[in-house]
Amino acid sequence: MTVDLSAVPLVALSNESKQVISTLLNPPKVIPSENGLPRDWRGLAHLCKLSGELMPLLTFHVDPSVYILTVWGQNQKHITLKDFRTVLEEIERWDILDDTVKLFERDAKRYLEELEKAQASAEIIANDIDQKVLTVGDLHRLRQGLENQYYDAFLLYADEDTKFATEVVDKLENQYNLKLCLKDRDLIVGVTFEHEAIMTLISERCNRLIVIISPNFLNSSANKFFLNYAQALSIDKKQRKIVPCLYQKCKLPQQLNYMFILDYNRVGLYDFWGKLRDSVETPTRLGESLKVSLVTEDEYNNESKTDAENTKCAVSTEVQELELKNSSDKLNKAEIARHSEQSPLGNKKYGNFLQWPKKKYFTKTDNIKKDCTPPTETVSLPSLENIDLLKTSTESMEKKHKTQFINKYMKKVQLKKDLIKS
Repeated sequence: MTVDLSAVPLVALSNESKQVISTLLNPPKVIPSENGLPRDWRGLAHLCKLSGELMPLLTFHVDPSVYILTVWGQNQKHITLKDFRTVLEEIERWDILDDTVKLFERDAKRYLEELEKAQASAEIIANDIDQKVLTVGDLHRLRQGLENQYYDAFLLYADEDTKFATEVVDKLENQYNLKLCLKDRDLIVGVTFEHEAIMTLISERCNRLIVIISPNFLNSSANKFFLNYAQALSIDKKQRKIVPCLYQKCKLPQQLNYMFILDYNRVGLYDFWGKLRDSVETPTRLGESLKVSLVTEDEYNNESKTDAENTKCAVSTEVQELELKNSSDKLNKAEIARHSEQSPLGNKKYGNFLQWPKKKYFTKTDNIKKDCTPPTETVSLPSLENIDLLKTSTESMEKKHKTQFINKYMKKVQLKKDLIKS
């Protein structure tokens, strides 16, 4: 067997199983078992240890086997189906054991299933819960330990305009992420006073009341009542409560003549769904969307400022490099002029024949200075007093000019001697 019969009490036997057992045990058997016990209900009564007073009564009982099983299960609740099968083995009723295998297994499974179901019990309803739960959303939020469900708007329409109401729900909920409340979809079944529940939703749980106006809507006295109730609420709370939407042309109620109405049939530059969304949304939701847009604009401005600063930094770096080059060229020219004044050629007693015409050298920086306009901003340059690279270049140029000067001087002295000799 797949079921452990030692875990199933004797009371799990069904009436069908007891009937099969009694049919086989009630007839008296002449041949006893090896231990000397009768192989019928009398042997069962002996092993069940029933009192001697019951034995005479069992003789005249209509169904002694069923009576014995009932009394045995009530007096000794720890007796299991396995214990009963052991008793049948002691009185050598192998036929009953073979015929009741499937019955015992079926009764055991059924008992265990019922026992498992009995472990789960329904929750006790508190006295104030039914007063709070009005919609399906309230029920789901209550199971999660949350507060009641609140809605952006309650949709009021006639039953004949269900198709257009479905379109409104699809637009506002799926496209604009608004939460609507509908009587036929969200209201809990069994609310005692339907009108009172809808009035509570309109006044306490819904920010707006969307009214789909049509001839069918005006034919309903209940819709007129809720419209008047919402009108009174808006006056009392000084809020914009009603959002009227004209679906089909009809004569408007008197209280709607003083309101701006969204006309579904209007054509041209008229965004019906956008106006409906803006009319339903609360200032908090609009503030969040505006905050998101402002944050995005600030991020864009910050990125623009960063790019401008990076560009400015790059321009200033280029200007510094250019002025460094110009300063180094001026320093080199000053050094050359100083050494030329200290040289013999700079003395007047040597005459003009030792002088040579100076050539003007144009550097790359001079061309850049001609083409580029000077920067409008002043740039603080680093000090050039202790720059090793400039010092090294000056010494090399000085050595080169000294060598050229000596060579030319020797040539001219030699030429003068030749002229004197001649």
